[in-house]
Amino acid sequence: MISPQPQRDSRSGRHYGAPANGASPESVPPGIQTVSWEDVSLTDIDTSDLAFQYRFPSEVATIRQSLQAEGQREPVDLVGKRPFQVVDGFRRIMAASELGWTKVKAFVHGELPADEAYRIAFTKNVVRRNLRPLERAQAMIVALKKRGLTEAQLRTAFGISEKQVKRYLGLLEFPKPIQQILDGEVVTMAHAKALADFGVGDDALQWKQRIEAERLTARALVRILARANGRKPAGRPKLYMRRNGSGIRMYAFTIGKDAPRDERERVVRLLQEAIDLLK
Repeated sequence: MISPQPQRDSRSGRHYGAPANGASPESVPPGIQTVSWEDVSLTDIDTSDLAFQYRFPSEVATIRQSLQAEGQREPVDLVGKRPFQVVDGFRRIMAASELGWTKVKAFVHGELPADEAYRIAFTKNVVRRNLRPLERAQAMIVALKKRGLTEAQLRTAFGISEKQVKRYLGLLEFPKPIQQILDGEVVTMAHAKALADFGVGDDALQWKQRIEAERLTARALVRILARANGRKPAGRPKLYMRRNGSGIRMYAFTIGKDAPRDERERVVRLLQEAIDLLK
């Protein structure tokens, strides 16, 4: 079978019909009619435009090491005209910049409708990636708050239940030390919930080390925490409100300045989310 040869646009210098830089046609997102494969200057990319970012900025050291050792194996996705918007590849671009590179390999989509660009971003950044639980939860909340996706659409995309969606979103309520050790491998979502239920805070890292050393299951961890605290696990956090289709269902509650600071901040954040949604 003979691979199709790229056709060069004499005006733009772009290649159409087959990828440059060794990229395979199968890696091009489906349904896109006009895509070019280019070496794009970093100065022609608007890295401040985060419209299509689902994942929060995170450590790029591993990506930087991979780029340095193997080169760029997967092109980024850009859209529009110079300066291009980033649809997928925020961290690869950051890592390339830190390495002092001046260009990156990219799929450049033409004038792509916003909903199609969001679909590509969601599919590549969230559904197809092997994300850590907290990264997936962060992407879910962005999808719900800023992209207008419903919980039903999230369930379909990930193939998970309504209860599982709520478990992911609940991770965002956990104390920061627990969020930091939640890797989905040593510390699973079940481990993290047990630690949060028993009020573990600054000593979360020590608990992670014990979970790893003793290969503790979540159930075993609950038993140890119960014995150590001489009490049953704390109940679930109070439910103040929840998404209900395209609206919000609010439950009656009373809270004052004498409530714990974390709880007050949580209520303020939830109310602000509700205001943002109604706007």
